[in-house]
Amino acid sequence: GYANLSRFYAKLHNLEKDSLKKVRIGYYGDSMIEGDLIVQDIRSSFQDKFGGEGVGFVSIAAVSAGMRGSISHQYAKTWLTQSFVSVKKPKSAFGIDGQVFYTQSTEDWVKYKAQKQRHATRLNNPTLFFGRSDNNSGSVSVRIGKEDIVKNENLVPSELVNTLQVSATTNEALQVAFHSTGNIPFYGFNFDNGRGVHVDNFSARGNSGLPLSVLNPSLMNAFDKELNYDLIILHYGANVLGYGSTNYKWYERSMTKVVENLRQCFPNADILIISTADRSLKI
Repeated sequence: GYANLSRFYAKLHNLEKDSLKKVRIGYYGDSMIEGDLIVQDIRSSFQDKFGGEGVGFVSIAAVSAGMRGSISHQYAKTWLTQSFVSVKKPKSAFGIDGQVFYTQSTEDWVKYKAQKQRHATRLNNPTLFFGRSDNNSGSVSVRIGKEDIVKNENLVPSELVNTLQVSATTNEALQVAFHSTGNIPFYGFNFDNGRGVHVDNFSARGNSGLPLSVLNPSLMNAFDKELNYDLIILHYGANVLGYGSTNYKWYERSMTKVVENLRQCFPNADILIISTADRSLKI
């Protein structure tokens, strides 16, 4: 097993020798990991040993935002959310967590605030990720804490993946409002201090894992260029288990295609598959 994760362990070894280096993990799963469950403990354990601050990538909107303890996350209810679990033909390709978001009002907004979990007590280098569009008139305004608007930034959606650091690291709440941003695909914000280990939670309720096969390799390569993944974890299975079913060869074949696609999406990352949890049935 160690041989199949050799690149990941080599990166951890290099990080032990040089604390300024970084290692990144993308943890994909279903509702088992919603609200940062499981993942937040893994993240904290890695950061205890190898360093690193911040919760990593957080989407624009999430059905589990209210239950997440590692970061406070609020957003306008007018956002259009398209997920690879429920939408077959999105307006543009799904982002790294299988979602893409669009504003539908003149001033949609998101708000994040760090909580008291260790290694996540500040919003580290808040950076917005958004996609390509022919709309060059969009902008964002930023509020820190209870202050008035502290920054206005124009958006330049010229690349497959574009980034904009909206503020410096802060202990205060961060609220970002979006203006005239119709047709610009948004993905989320990243919070990390640029060194140590960072673990992103990519949960999707009801997901079998099979929708990962539709992630666009070119777009994921652009994300990978910004975030540099060393390990991809797949934690699925509970949503395909059926009472009395014992043959899951079809699932094995389909997940093999998922892994083949992820190897194209993240060519420098090793892949770890976690077996499914038990599933109970009330009779």
